[in-house]
Amino acid sequence: MIEFIKLLIKMNSKFLKIAFTAVFAIPFGIVSSDSILASGISSRFEQNQAEEYLLSCGGGGGGGGGGGVKARKAKKAKQAKAKAMFKQRKGLPLTDAEKAILAE
Repeated sequence: MIEFIKLLIKMNSKFLKIAFTAVFAIPFGIVSSDSILASGISSRFEQNQAEEYLLSCGGGGGGGGGGGVKARKAKKAKQAKAKAMFKQRKGLPLTDAEKAILAE
């Protein structure tokens, strides 16, 4: 069997590779997929996927988990400071509010 596989690798013939796949790989895939479905592994895998999805999305219910008003205000302040620093680096004119942000 191993010699047969080595022969197929050396021959570089598409027909032989397709024939090998049809004779060995496809039936093996069918048999193994039936055994997975029969043993219940598939349903457990789907359940684990659903649980991971819920956990990654913040628990599956309730609020968005964004932190509320304070977090949004902090994010806007950080963005405003970054914008002011960018303008200062580029030599662009700053507004009074941006000067106050940089003075902090």
